[in-house]
Amino acid sequence: MGVGETRAERPARDALLALSRTHAILQSAQLELTKRCNLSCYHCYVAGSPVELPTSRWLDVVDELEAEGCLHVTLTGGEVGLRRDWLEVAARVKHCRMTLTVLTNGTVFSSDDIGRLADLRPLLVGVSLYGGTAAAHERVTGVAGSFSRSMASLRALRELGVACRVGCPLMPDTFPEVDGIIDLAEELDCQFMFDPTIAARADGERSVLDYRLPVAQVEEYLGNIRLRPRGSRGRRAGEPPKRRPAPPVYCGAGITAAMIEANGDVLACMGLRPAFGSVETASFHAAWHGSIAAAHRIRMQAPLDDCPGCRFLDHCTARCPRQALVETGSMGGAPPRTCELTAFAMEVLAEMDDLRPDRDG
Repeated sequence: MGVGETRAERPARDALLALSRTHAILQSAQLELTKRCNLSCYHCYVAGSPVELPTSRWLDVVDELEAEGCLHVTLTGGEVGLRRDWLEVAARVKHCRMTLTVLTNGTVFSSDDIGRLADLRPLLVGVSLYGGTAAAHERVTGVAGSFSRSMASLRALRELGVACRVGCPLMPDTFPEVDGIIDLAEELDCQFMFDPTIAARADGERSVLDYRLPVAQVEEYLGNIRLRPRGSRGRRAGEPPKRRPAPPVYCGAGITAAMIEANGDVLACMGLRPAFGSVETASFHAAWHGSIAAAHRIRMQAPLDDCPGCRFLDHCTARCPRQALVETGSMGGAPPRTCELTAFAMEVLAEMDDLRPDRDG
């Protein structure tokens, strides 16, 4: 379920999503305000032109997103806080009656920034955290003092009642830190999220894939109940989650969701090219409803290249067209990492089925 969503609201959300997919109605947009960052994380996926749109254009873009029917905007970077105008853009999002998420490393916010952000009542602030200690976290960021600054922002935001989530990619350096990160999240009463995928950089450069978690640790991750979202931990011990078939469209990128890079390029998602157009020289509407976007949607809804007949197809919800494009040369291809993770997930579920208490006995 979405952040703050109740079970009663889920059918309405699903119906809206289905309608949006059918008519390519924009539901969410991610705005990359800058590619600049003050940290040096070795796994970073951000790449591309350093050019940035001016404040006035970003404000107009937010207005254009509202006109398209957009419901949710995420502000990200680079490090979003390095733009002096980021709070002005955030305020425009709220003025346009859209929900707001901010993704940050949390190291550059002043107390005034945090107070102003809290006043905007964002849906969520996501803060990157790579370890439960300064040494572990800074082994990834490469910057001394970054752990204490991130934690200070998290604590200040939580004290003001802002919903927060710590996020961590699962890599050999971060996997041993899982319990420590969860402990910090629970201490702060905030959400946590771990990502075992690790995708190529936005420009397609693949060296970052070397940081993917080894297969044996992926299996351990999938079997660790502490890594499940909080909403799923109420099940009885040994009871698997309900299995829901994947939707006919395996990803909303370019169909219900868009990404706008710092230089104005409109993408289906980060790194998934060609760009639909650019808001630097034209309107968002022109890009979203243009011929490149239309061709993308046709491809996204076409049969997958390598998947018909796969016994896991109905349960494969981790499909990423960008990852498929980088690894197979086709958005409809089957990236080996996705196949690997899905197969392991189904094995774990099967084992949990075997251990499930017999309710009829």
